[in-house]
Amino acid sequence: MNEHAALSGSKRSLFGRLARFFLKTLGAVIALIVLAIVALNIYLSTRPAPRTVRPAGTIKVPAPFRVGRPFIDYMTISGQRLYAGYASAGLVGVIDMTTGQPAGAVTGFGRTHGIAVVADRGLGFASDSGDNTVGVFDLKTQQLLQKIPAGLDTDAIIYDEKLNLVYAGNHDGKTATLIDAATMKVVANVQLGGEPEYPQADPATGIIYQNLEDTSELVLVDPRKQEVTQRYKLAPCEGPTGLALDAANRRLLIACRSKHLVVLNSDTGEIVATAPIGAGVDGVGYDPALRRVYTANAAGSMTVIQQDSADQYRVLENAATHFGGHSLVIDPVTHRICIAYFGSIAVYDVLP
Repeated sequence: MNEHAALSGSKRSLFGRLARFFLKTLGAVIALIVLAIVALNIYLSTRPAPRTVRPAGTIKVPAPFRVGRPFIDYMTISGQRLYAGYASAGLVGVIDMTTGQPAGAVTGFGRTHGIAVVADRGLGFASDSGDNTVGVFDLKTQQLLQKIPAGLDTDAIIYDEKLNLVYAGNHDGKTATLIDAATMKVVANVQLGGEPEYPQADPATGIIYQNLEDTSELVLVDPRKQEVTQRYKLAPCEGPTGLALDAANRRLLIACRSKHLVVLNSDTGEIVATAPIGAGVDGVGYDPALRRVYTANAAGSMTVIQQDSADQYRVLENAATHFGGHSLVIDPVTHRICIAYFGSIAVYDVLP
């Protein structure tokens, strides 16, 4: 009896020590997280004010509560509407750019990423990696109409107006899906040979320029031939993500995780310029009227670059933005820059 009692007491003592150790460890981890958040906020609040842009407000995109980190991925602007792929909420947020206020939402998605707007047909096409599809919705009613099968991990998506095709990159599948915008049918699935990040469509030819993140390449996809027709290595760029197009000068502006902006001649594949950018880049945008390039860097900055000529670029500053700000879109009318971070969108005006 005494031996049994002693054994039971020993077990209780061991359990008590383990419980105390667990609570102490948990307390230490929580304390470290709190200290890290405080330190980050102090750092962010002490950074100098930007010289080239100024904050113009924050747009909160309404979404039902879900456990986990809120995450808005790609955004696009069409007319007076901004469409935001709210990945973690499985919806497309619609923002009225004249008021900066929410104007509705398109629901019924699993994990939404990007939106391609086909304005003359009144349709939006949204990539959904939740079920590897492209969802088609009505721009007026904001109702989901149908889903089109795509490839594995459907991600960035654009509209090739020249050829009336919707192009969706399937990141993990290393393919691209071509969809006829009129019939809403898949035309082809193209093998890319790497993980696609952001693409651009050439307005003059309809050729698609596509970044491949894992191979650090840019490939040319010919939608007519339904194949990759050219591959360009991007060294010193590693991990290309965002892609913008200066159509007038035939230049591709490629944002790289190696903290480079690489400028490529789209006709020859020659790298004509590079510029340093901030850490954690994802999106890049080009304002042809102001000849400005902006990169959204998730470490909490936006690199502002002036294009002096087609082959000459000057970094003006790394403007302080929100931590986690990763994707970017420019309003072509107001020149405002919108940067998505977590479940919000920060808006910036350009300073003279």
